[in-house]
Amino acid sequence: MQIDGNFESGNIVVHNITAAEAKLSIRHDSNARYYQWFYFKATAAPGQIHTFRLTNASDASYPHAWPGYRALASYNRQDWFRVNTQYNENQLIIKHRPRLETTWYAFFVPYTEAMRGQLLADCAAVAQVETLLTTEQEKTVDLVRFGPPDAGRKVWIVARQHAGEPMAEYAIDGLMRRLLDNEDVVVKALYEAGIAFYCVPNVNPDGSALGNLRANAAGIDLNRDWKQTLEPRSIEVAALLKRMHAEGVDFFLDLHGDENRPYLWLVQPHPDVLAPAMAETQQRIESFFREQYIEYGSLTEDPDALEADSGMAVDYVAWTFKCPSFIIELPFKDTFGPDGEPDSLLAEGCIRLGRSCLDLIQTIMI
Repeated sequence: MQIDGNFESGNIVVHNITAAEAKLSIRHDSNARYYQWFYFKATAAPGQIHTFRLTNASDASYPHAWPGYRALASYNRQDWFRVNTQYNENQLIIKHRPRLETTWYAFFVPYTEAMRGQLLADCAAVAQVETLLTTEQEKTVDLVRFGPPDAGRKVWIVARQHAGEPMAEYAIDGLMRRLLDNEDVVVKALYEAGIAFYCVPNVNPDGSALGNLRANAAGIDLNRDWKQTLEPRSIEVAALLKRMHAEGVDFFLDLHGDENRPYLWLVQPHPDVLAPAMAETQQRIESFFREQYIEYGSLTEDPDALEADSGMAVDYVAWTFKCPSFIIELPFKDTFGPDGEPDSLLAEGCIRLGRSCLDLIQTIMI
């Protein structure tokens, strides 16, 4: 057996390999303590049961994510399926009998730079595509503007502040591709209402390429870098904030993934930063997802006890721009759709959810 993680978004450390079993661990984020994202390729004799032991799973950033979780596998990196996964003895144990010699295994379906490049190329014919900044690793953070050039209202949508949350990029991909369709009645209505969209499909391309869970190349958690009281430490947030202040913000959506919870849910702004006039609108946003998605789940526990100046974009935008602001959290774990179909929020489900966000925005803004 051979194990390799030396490719885009790959993350694995090999400790010991036999013909049928591998002892592995997940590498920490670059210059940071976080880790949970894994992605590796295994080459071994097909038709036999292979066992992969992630030996440091119990000390991962979210150890409660492992019970009930099943890893994803693919023979071609296009079609992904769940495989037998157990969490015991403080290890995540993946067992699979592959039918081909080479198999890729990942925490979630990866979204690649090539896919992002194709999305940007498709957008360039209709929308304004520009480079917001060039990162430490010489990658570009791209901003795509849709809608009338003289728009009076601005919607900002940001994905992948946290590197290892590719479901966020699938969701914004679906949303952006729908914005390309000028014949779509919802898109036409939004543009005719004088609404423009500013979309950043991946604000953390360094961390994504490096196989990080949360941090950028410098080890900074971007979604704790939006402080009212401090200047951003990261070049990514600094560039994004500069442009948002120059353009203005009337609606803000931040797309993320949730390791622990097997359902879709929202993060609302801290009550202390929420303008009283926005409270009803924020509840309408939550009601939309509750009514539209059987996969929607209410928190059964309190979210992290964060201060009003949490460093999260959702709080910063709500406080600064006094507009609707929220996070969509999409699950790493499999869910069941309205007809009982499994994995309803895998890559294609995330794309559909992204498209439906325009229906929400129409409901709120028109």
